[in-house]
Amino acid sequence: MNDIGKLIRLSTFAWLLTGAVVAVYVEIVNAGAVDPLATTFSEYVHIGQGARLVGVAMLATGFGALTVAGGVRLSGAVWAARLVAVFGIGLCVLAVFPQEPLDQPLTWHGAIHRYVALAAFAALPLAGLVLGTARRWSFAAFAALVVFVGTFLVDARAVSGLAERILLVLELALLVMFARRTAVDRKSGTSTPSPAMQPRATLSFVALKSFPCRDLARQRRTCGRSGCGDRGEPRFGA
Repeated sequence: MNDIGKLIRLSTFAWLLTGAVVAVYVEIVNAGAVDPLATTFSEYVHIGQGARLVGVAMLATGFGALTVAGGVRLSGAVWAARLVAVFGIGLCVLAVFPQEPLDQPLTWHGAIHRYVALAAFAALPLAGLVLGTARRWSFAAFAALVVFVGTFLVDARAVSGLAERILLVLELALLVMFARRTAVDRKSGTSTPSPAMQPRATLSFVALKSFPCRDLARQRRTCGRSGCGDRGEPRFGA
C-alpha cells in the first residue's frame, strides 16, 4: 500500500507540475498578443503556440486529477474520489473539444467545452466539502466560479480572463491539498472513511438502531440451531 501511495503521489505532482509549467509558458509567449484580463486560457488555442500547448496543459492537469482521485479512493472516500474524477475527465474532454474564437457564434464543440467546464469546476470544490478538508478553499473556488460565470451573463468579458485564472489557481490548490491529505491519511493509518462517505453503511447502521428486534430475532434463530443453551448460556425464548 505504501509503494502504491508513493507512486500515486509522485505521478500526481509530476502531472500537475507539467500542466502548470506548460500553462505558464503559454501565458508568457502570448503576453504581448492578447489581453490576459479578457482572454480565457481556453481561447489561447486559436493563438500561436496555444494551438498545440493548451490541450497538453489540460490533459496533463486532467491526468494529475485522475491520480489524485485514485489516492482519495484508496483513503476510503468513494464519493469524493468520483467528484475529483469528474474534474479530471472534464479537463480531458475540454482538450478534445476546443472553444470557438471569441468573435464567432457558439458552436456544438464550444457548447460541450462550456458546459463540461462548468461541471468540472463545480465538482472539485464539492469534493472538498465531501472530504471535510480545505472548506475555505472550496467555498472560495465556488465563489470564483460564480464570478467567472457571471462575467458572461452580465457582459463583463473584459475581466473574464482574470476571473478564470483566479478560479484555476484555486482549483489547482485544491488538487494539491487533496493529494497531501490522502498522503497524511496513509501515513497515520486512518483509512476508514467517515459515515458521510459511506451512504450504504450509514443506512445499515440507522436501520439496525431503529429496528433492533430484527437483530434479536436473528440471535434467537442462531441460538436455537446451535443449542447455546446447552453450554450454560441464556437461551432466547426459553
